[in-house]
Amino acid sequence: MKAFGPQGWWPVTPRGAAAPAYVPGRYGAPADAGAFEICAGAVLTQNTAWTNVEKALAAMRAAGLTTPEAVAACPEGRLAAAVRSSGYYRQKAARLKEFCARALHEHQEGLAAWFAAAGAAELRAELLSYKGVGPETADSMALYAAAKPCFVIDAYTRRAGERYGLARGLSYDGWKALFEAALPPDVKMYNEYHALLVRLGKDFCRKTKPLCAACPLGPACAKDIYGTRKSGRTAGRRGVRQGPRRAEKVPRRRR
Repeated sequence: MKAFGPQGWWPVTPRGAAAPAYVPGRYGAPADAGAFEICAGAVLTQNTAWTNVEKALAAMRAAGLTTPEAVAACPEGRLAAAVRSSGYYRQKAARLKEFCARALHEHQEGLAAWFAAAGAAELRAELLSYKGVGPETADSMALYAAAKPCFVIDAYTRRAGERYGLARGLSYDGWKALFEAALPPDVKMYNEYHALLVRLGKDFCRKTKPLCAACPLGPACAKDIYGTRKSGRTAGRRGVRQGPRRAEKVPRRRR
């Protein structure tokens, strides 16, 4: 938090705006429109970058597909064309339509009221019963659309956790249990914690060429890519960049 500050997750499109906006300090459950956009975004972001999701959401807004009712009534081909930028667009269109149709049938009170009335575990379990909604998607919906204390695990979290030495090779539920056992069940904390780990993964703890020397976690990282704890100096591993300069190439370590 000291390094990055509040992240303002999950970005939602303000009324009259053209794109989702990050609003630091907003942690409560959104109204129906925001809850729907978060749920749609959580499905669309599966296996793709957020920039592609923003394009898909913009196309949905342009087509008037901003409510569960509109999506459920939309021909699948038209919806698929709108979300094409998100990849796997036919599959995602089918999942969105099914999610909306079932939610409308089983929760006529609307998304916001449904989410508010449900407990965290109950809501997560029900979301997981929807086709195409896996653990990460369900936790994203529960945390950001419903303001329930459900910690979200993603590739950035696993990577940083393994390099930091927290654990290795855990399942999704294993990582989730680890974080939820270590942190109080606080929506604000879970919101920022996940968002900050994503920021760390994008800016520093990259899959390849991580920028370890400038990373806010510093020498505490158990991966110790630069070997600073052994030599007392900064040395680069092959394929790793140190700041703006090219790092020295040294042999890979055995694992």
